[in-house]
Amino acid sequence: MEKPKVLVFGNFGYNHNELCGQTVKTRNVYELLKNKETRYFSEVAFFDTDSLNTNRLGLFQGLYHVIKADELFYLPATKNLAYIFPFIFILSKLFSTKIHFIVLGGWLGEYLENRPLYRKMFLKIDWIYPETDALCQCLESDFGLKKVKRLNNFRDTNFSPALKSTGKNIKLVFMARVHPLKGVETLFKLSQRLEGSNLKNVTIDMYGPIFEEYKEEFNALLNTANKNITYRGVLQPNEIYPVLSQYDMMLFPTQYYTEGFPGSILDAYISGTPVIASNWLYAPEFVDHTSGAVVDFNDENAFLNKVIELVNKPLLIDSLKQGARAKSYEFSSDKAWEVIKSCLFFNKQ
Repeated sequence: MEKPKVLVFGNFGYNHNELCGQTVKTRNVYELLKNKETRYFSEVAFFDTDSLNTNRLGLFQGLYHVIKADELFYLPATKNLAYIFPFIFILSKLFSTKIHFIVLGGWLGEYLENRPLYRKMFLKIDWIYPETDALCQCLESDFGLKKVKRLNNFRDTNFSPALKSTGKNIKLVFMARVHPLKGVETLFKLSQRLEGSNLKNVTIDMYGPIFEEYKEEFNALLNTANKNITYRGVLQPNEIYPVLSQYDMMLFPTQYYTEGFPGSILDAYISGTPVIASNWLYAPEFVDHTSGAVVDFNDENAFLNKVIELVNKPLLIDSLKQGARAKSYEFSSDKAWEVIKSCLFFNKQ
């Protein structure tokens, strides 16, 4: 049988060099499939929806690629799903393109709830890959979807340096989109609490792209902040693991309840950095007492208290670093490929 042509359709962020959870995952899926091209596929192409921000007519080129593909790996956010997916769905049925819908985050169940037309289309998608068991169960039990298989967020890396023991100076890190819903303002309150508790040995560094509409407010917070908290810009992909491995704990006080599996937490685990997180919808699937700590959702005081508790227990932090590294092995590219390979259409022939 002739090897299939594959298309990865989603936001790669190449047009604006945008690095976020969505673009990193989309690039990782493409790289995984591209690495298998010679053996399994005749071609692995991609279409970057970021290009549509400067060239709307480019969508016709993207849809043409859909027609030519045998297997489509589709990674949309909500806007893409609302405006582009109906065209992709119709073309996939007309030209026998198999759709592999890779879910970004944990919002899909909520999105489908009041959209009966989309639910009907989703019943005819070839495979749907959520990041969490809870969302898999939701899609199967609430919407009757049959072709659902969990696909963990993953990384292709061999990074595995010796873990750094926690010293007298404790370094905390936040790496995500700088947005109020990511709990950024909790970090500034933590800075004040550390200062008030006379914990002069603890610092907080923030990395990530700043949400455009939040820049003015965020800069105002920085201008009046204590010296123990610093914004350090955006890390490039080759910088992430060497930088994160220098920190003792990652802070993830998200206020976005339907997070999926944030890539920053996976990056922390690979770097041997435990995570303190608020209890978003899927948090217990990814963070536990062996790899960090989870505190009640939207309980800012509980989050601050947990951080203070842990910075006073460096030996416990060292133990959590071991647990974080062990946790990372669940999210390898090899395991992701096992899931995808089992669902490829040509394997069923």
